[in-house]
Amino acid sequence: MEDIEEGQRSRFDWPLLLVILLLVGMGLVNIYSATHGHGDGDFLTKQLIALTVALVASLGVILLDYRIFDRVAYVLYGVNLFALALVPFLGVTRNGARRWIDLGAFNWQPSETMKIITILALAKFFQKRNQVKKMGLKDLVIPGLIAGVPALMTISQPDLGTGGHILIVGVAILLFVGIRPKILIGACILGIVSFPIFWQYGLKAYQKDRIVTFINPMRDPRGEGYNAIQSLIAVGSGELTGKGYQKGTQTQLEFTPEGHTDFIFTVLAEEWGLIGAIVLFLLYVLMFYRMVGISSMASDTFGALLGVGITALLASQIFINIAMVCGMFPIVGIPLPLLSYGGTSLLTSMLGLALLMNVGFRRSIF
Repeated sequence: MEDIEEGQRSRFDWPLLLVILLLVGMGLVNIYSATHGHGDGDFLTKQLIALTVALVASLGVILLDYRIFDRVAYVLYGVNLFALALVPFLGVTRNGARRWIDLGAFNWQPSETMKIITILALAKFFQKRNQVKKMGLKDLVIPGLIAGVPALMTISQPDLGTGGHILIVGVAILLFVGIRPKILIGACILGIVSFPIFWQYGLKAYQKDRIVTFINPMRDPRGEGYNAIQSLIAVGSGELTGKGYQKGTQTQLEFTPEGHTDFIFTVLAEEWGLIGAIVLFLLYVLMFYRMVGISSMASDTFGALLGVGITALLASQIFINIAMVCGMFPIVGIPLPLLSYGGTSLLTSMLGLALLMNVGFRRSIF
């Protein structure tokens, strides 16, 4: 019995847990810097409460056998999809977007939790599939609906960033499972040909402005280009060692908007400089190294697909957020995992990582 318990402890990924806690700690430090003395809300306290909830929920996920989620994946998917459908009617509106449901103690953003639950649903769907045969068009109908329906509902809120992110995660799992090459080529051609139609009828005016401004921020430096220009100034002004904690002028004088949420990387880069950014990148690289290792050693297909989906989710989110802040991607509403302020975002990231650690904890010792 002692040998078994020792083996279980050895399979628990303590280095990954340490990296996660370090990243969360960096987030708390920078949230405090970006919000202390600004506005009426105590954002640090709220984030600490959200972190406590996330840690308790994550512990519960780790203690349960992850294969239990295989049994309830479709139920969770249905409940979250229903909540997503209620958002246009019962949702709380912020900055012109209706994305949250007021639950009293906190606001729930169904589109955020939908990202993890979509991974669960796709993993359940594909777990018993023949991995040798690549998928054709008929095989893509159901998984396409599983990812596409919540993505389109989220885009209509409007939240193009999160909706597109759900699609990215779905595509990553589909590519891992295997798609016939001619389907991929056809999809690329269709995307190129249909882009003018999507531009004309699929995007709202402000979304078009963001894309055009991304190409040339100086076309409207005090309007649509303001966020992009100010974030670039903040990142560049940090230079090698940064201006010092709570001494970043772009942050403290509130030139950079939403510094505690989507633009938290600007706070870190301005106050901690290139060295701080490198430390952040190294922690993320180590986190993904451990995540890929767990995914590759999963004891079943369901666990492997969970690992692929969660890794793709966090990797794409980090890339898009930092690329956006550095002027290499249009401005979209994508928080930086484990660092940005936001209870639902933090809970989603922590639950995803807890699921992955659960997969690693219960893998076969052989």
